[in-house]
Amino acid sequence: MSQEPTVVLFEIDARQWGAGILRFTNQTALDGGPIHFNGYAYTPTPIEADGFEWNGKGTLPQPSLRLSTLEVSMVSMLLATNDLIGAPVKRIRTFANHLDDGADPDPEAIFPVDEYHIEQKPEEIPARGRVEFTLSISLDQQGRMIPARQCLRDTCTHSYRYWNGERWVYEGVSCPYTGAAMFDQQGATTEDPAKDVCGKRLSDCRARFGANNPLPTRAMPGLARYKS
Repeated sequence: MSQEPTVVLFEIDARQWGAGILRFTNQTALDGGPIHFNGYAYTPTPIEADGFEWNGKGTLPQPSLRLSTLEVSMVSMLLATNDLIGAPVKRIRTFANHLDDGADPDPEAIFPVDEYHIEQKPEEIPARGRVEFTLSISLDQQGRMIPARQCLRDTCTHSYRYWNGERWVYEGVSCPYTGAAMFDQQGATTEDPAKDVCGKRLSDCRARFGANNPLPTRAMPGLARYKS
């Protein structure tokens, strides 16, 4: 018996900007229209996504999500939502027969949902009609660790503040940093609050809190002493 094809659905929660929950898929229904799952319509949109796999080496995945900007509505939304920085993102996977119009509709028949938030928009190529986002994993969802407290040698799992275009947003953020100094994901200083992104390394923590001060990092560099 052949296995049902897998359907991949994406949700971007833009409710903090009044744009609702945006639902996309790079697949189409048999009639070429939206895919319906769990009562929601997922708009067919050219999407490329990669980097979701865990590598087991203590480094958190930072997937890339590339969306088409050929539609005027997408460009307008990006301009109105600070490029969606900080927006929660879900990747939902199910089999085609479990879609609302499938042979066995079942909204609970899904793979584990991948939950992320948009960390930054590193690339926009108007000539190619696309925008690329870098995602960071959401580690604290409703009081649960996902997965239940990973011990990572080189990567801090704190969630970091973000700039919404007018002010810093600290709601739901676990990193205690509230300073004025800003650094981009590579650790270089920046004057643009939209580019203030923590790279999750010890060097990023030292830059913000000081080399001689206690660091609130959740990384565990001592794990390097042990080998299985």
